[in-house]
Amino acid sequence: SVPVPNRGHGELEVNTQARALTVYTLHILENEKWFPQKQQKYIEKLQDCVIEIQALCWEANEIKVNGNVERYNRRIGLQDIAAEKCNRMTMLIETAKPLFHLKTKRTIYWIRQTVALRNLIRGWRDKDVTRLKPKGE
Repeated sequence: SVPVPNRGHGELEVNTQARALTVYTLHILENEKWFPQKQQKYIEKLQDCVIEIQALCWEANEIKVNGNVERYNRRIGLQDIAAEKCNRMTMLIETAKPLFHLKTKRTIYWIRQTVALRNLIRGWRDKDVTRLKPKGE
């Protein structure tokens, strides 16, 4: 057993955090008191973005590189896109605050979850670059 401070952040944690962000986001967006239906298009953008982040993480994790340059590039590319989508999600949340009159506390929590996930994805990617890079690349 590895002590908690010495544990790395692997694919499983990234997927767990991506799922947690998706569930949290979809849960709060279904509350019409905070997110009225008249802003349905914006709500759908938030939903689509968070679901896309989770899907990209899942898809990247499913790619087994095994020394294949194309699979390596695809996996790293999906990780890069997932991190970029986290940046977009942060922008959408920041815009949602005044649009939906959200409390600062809720917005800060939501953004922190998103940024933490982005940082996990970037760490996972950096680890993959050193661990999985095919020979001759």
